[in-house]
Amino acid sequence: MRILLPLFAALLCGCAPDPGEPAPPAAEVTSAASDAPAIRDAWIRPVPPGARMTAGYLSLHNPGPEPLVVVGVESPLFGSIEMHGTVVEDGMARMRHQETVTVAPGETVRFEPGGLHLMLMQAAEEIPASGTIELSLLLEGGERLDFAAQAGQPGG
Repeated sequence: MRILLPLFAALLCGCAPDPGEPAPPAAEVTSAASDAPAIRDAWIRPVPPGARMTAGYLSLHNPGPEPLVVVGVESPLFGSIEMHGTVVEDGMARMRHQETVTVAPGETVRFEPGGLHLMLMQAAEEIPASGTIELSLLLEGGERLDFAAQAGQPGG
C-alpha cells in the first residue's frame, strides 16, 4: 500500500494543471491540405529523472466535413499511451480512460492540463527534458496523424 500512494499522487500530479506553466508554444501543423486534421501546441509535461510516465497535451483541429474519431495513440518511446479525461466527483479529481475522442467538423479538441490529456506510460528509456518526442494519433479507419511534441516546459 505504501508504494501505491506515491504512485497515485505522481499520476494525479502529472495530470493536474500547473498554474505557473506558460502557454504552450506554437507547434507544427500536420498537413497543408485545407481539410486535413491539424495538430498544434503539442507538448509533454517535464518529469524528474527516472520517471516512467508523464502526461501529454495538444490541440486537434478538424477542418473536414466528417467527424474525426481518435481511437488510440502510439510512440516508440512509450509502451502504453491512453487518452484520459479528468472529472471531479465529490470534490476529488479523478481520471477516466477515454476509448475514443471525437472531433466534430470545424471543431478543435484540446488535450490540456486538468482536462482531457494523454497518459504516456512505460517509457522504454529516460523521458527527455528537452527536444521532441514522436507520437501518432490513430484514427478510426486506420489513418495515422504523426507529429512531434515538445519535451519539457512549454516555451523552454
